[in-house]
Amino acid sequence: MKKRNSPLRFLAVRLLTFAEIGLKFCLFLPILLFMVWFNYKVDVSGLFQGELAPRQVANLLLEGSTVSGYDQMDERQVLEVYAQNLTEAPDTLALGSSRVLQLSEDLVGGGSFFNAGISGAGPMDVMNIWYLFEREDKLPKTLILEVDAWLFNPDPDINRNSDSELFAEFLEKGLGMNADYEEPDTVELWKALVDPAYFQGNVTYYLKQQKTGAVLTEDGDDIPFNAVTGSIESLDYAVKRSDGSIQYPVNFRSWNYDQVMAEVLAQAGTLNALHGFDQMDPYWTDLFTRFIEHVQAKGVNVVFLMTPYHPFIALHVYNNPEGFTGFFEVEPWVREFASMNDIPVYGSYHAGRVGIQESMFFDGLHCKPEALRLMFPGVEKALAGEQTAYEQLYLETYGDTQNSANALIGYDAGCVVVDEEWLAKAEAAVSGF
Repeated sequence: MKKRNSPLRFLAVRLLTFAEIGLKFCLFLPILLFMVWFNYKVDVSGLFQGELAPRQVANLLLEGSTVSGYDQMDERQVLEVYAQNLTEAPDTLALGSSRVLQLSEDLVGGGSFFNAGISGAGPMDVMNIWYLFEREDKLPKTLILEVDAWLFNPDPDINRNSDSELFAEFLEKGLGMNADYEEPDTVELWKALVDPAYFQGNVTYYLKQQKTGAVLTEDGDDIPFNAVTGSIESLDYAVKRSDGSIQYPVNFRSWNYDQVMAEVLAQAGTLNALHGFDQMDPYWTDLFTRFIEHVQAKGVNVVFLMTPYHPFIALHVYNNPEGFTGFFEVEPWVREFASMNDIPVYGSYHAGRVGIQESMFFDGLHCKPEALRLMFPGVEKALAGEQTAYEQLYLETYGDTQNSANALIGYDAGCVVVDEEWLAKAEAAVSGF
């Protein structure tokens, strides 16, 4: 006859078994947690923190460094990683194309500033980059939006480099529009955190980096982005400052008149983002309106900046108006929209409207920081609706008689109305000009 197990004995055995399992789990848990932390931290394949190269740039910017290798940066990826790892929102954020990248913290003032402009930014880029900061709950107090005319151009090629999935996410989650957005399946992605093979790859990469001191990609290629120390004034390559603004190479910044004009002439014949632009596209115009309303609804101040084109570009456009009728519509519309929505506007596509000379341009599309300093009084004065001392003198002298409210209509053949005698007086009268 079999002996029956006592209930107490049975319970004791079960408790002992559970205790043994618990002890083993407790011993294994630190290893598991370390694996998860290490896989996330090193992340050699960029599954969680972005690819290694843009991550290197973003980390250096966040550390307050000026970064070399600007011409090789994937600006969109850099900004995604930057926003993801930002600890505090900037007081002021600038968005736009390369035409805003000369706007720096010392020009803007009013606290912390970051320039999130990217070369060739189309309307999708502008909204996507805003959403990167919104998604991370790092919204600024003020948005300076550099409004390019091609934001209203229907040509799909303008958005060819934009992230369409991120844009669809913003339309649905930000603007509340139906964009057929589908949440990505992240289950397989997060499994990598506890994958021993991924852990082994991360350990191998980490040990190699520690041994050599080199910053490499997963494939072992050099990452060409490094912190720049000392003065950057004489560098023969472009750099990205910690505030996101760009300094061009010294040879480009030192071009003489003939070199600048050669580039201007070349650009005048290839204004692709403006050609075939017969009218402001209703879809992008409506989306622009919704976007600005969305930003303001978040309690963020908005300032519009319209950086001028070289005077020859303006003259070329007016002498060859076919295909540019949409471009002609933009500035008057933007100014009217801004007036209706209490948004200050600074600058103009036409250099003559704001008194910017030919000598203040790097090429046909990009004005120098000196031009921005003349047009833009800094964010605090801008929000108060004030003008720079230079603009006050300019408007007192020329006013709207030669610079119509529509900005791009009724100019003399030379495009710029400021004469040298007046400019000399303005230089003497305006402190710090």
